[in-house]
Amino acid sequence: MHRPPMAPALVLLLAALTPAAIAQSDPPETEQSDTERPQAESAEQTPEEQSPDSLSLSVYLEGVYNAHTDFDDDIGELKLTEYHAGINAIVRTENAGVFNIGFDAGLLDYDITPSATSVAGDAADIGQGFEDIHTLSLIAIYTDAINESTNWFAGAGVISAGEKDADFDETIDWLGTAGFSHKFSDKLQIGIGVLVKTRLDDDLLIVPIPQIRYDIDERWSISSERAGLKINYKASDALSYGVTGEYDTISFRLDDSHALAPEAMATHRRIPIAAYAVYTPSPAIEIRGRIGTALGGELEILDDDGDEIASQDIDAAIFGSLTVSFRF
Repeated sequence: MHRPPMAPALVLLLAALTPAAIAQSDPPETEQSDTERPQAESAEQTPEEQSPDSLSLSVYLEGVYNAHTDFDDDIGELKLTEYHAGINAIVRTENAGVFNIGFDAGLLDYDITPSATSVAGDAADIGQGFEDIHTLSLIAIYTDAINESTNWFAGAGVISAGEKDADFDETIDWLGTAGFSHKFSDKLQIGIGVLVKTRLDDDLLIVPIPQIRYDIDERWSISSERAGLKINYKASDALSYGVTGEYDTISFRLDDSHALAPEAMATHRRIPIAAYAVYTPSPAIEIRGRIGTALGGELEILDDDGDEIASQDIDAAIFGSLTVSFRF
């Protein structure tokens, strides 16, 4: 039986696994980011590389640094450092189906400094009290073939994002996803999926997620990635690079220490555009780096009824990331 390509399910899986991506975001309103969690690469193995009932594992470590940037209206500045670690398991069954199960744990360190023009209750004033944000996600997706050219997928997951002292049961969101992908030729594959996700105190998110992959030639390809697009050049078996852009969001629960926003919900949105490179010195190791600019930033804070407390645009910011993954 034809083994289904992993790309359609992985687009949604990775979006959900990336707390700063579809899992925690609003696509335009769709979402997520090119944090490019290495699960994508570890799962993109050909059928010949995996036997039925086989199990493959990958683990990764990632650091992301977002440089200081200013809030509009000069009310202050924001800097963000992120750390992520995770494990991904891929299980191929006898009937050519594929289970992809991923776990991600993250730590977000916001450094927000109000200026002299900041006032009580604005985004910079509340944001200066942000403590470490902890994120957890567990996502499972199953992919199988309908026929030689069409595949379907379905999955579900649970996500937690909140300050360290927030009530854990108030940090949890749930998501479900399903869709299909059709291969029109050796070069073109198109599909559509839908993501349904709760968003803490915000409205339920229901969004279509188009999926496309076009292999221009043996080296160049264009593909959708979460709520964005990636152009990739394969320089060699060990090195590829390109550019990527997408919509990225993270929402998280605040604890009750914020006098003007107790147990509120904060959402940080931006559009990261970056150049990236992926180096694979051996089948067991992958190193991925990015550098770029985050555009269209916004920090929004809603109370526990979903009403806006504060919202402020953020100037463009330089960012960079480094991810190292290991496959077993």
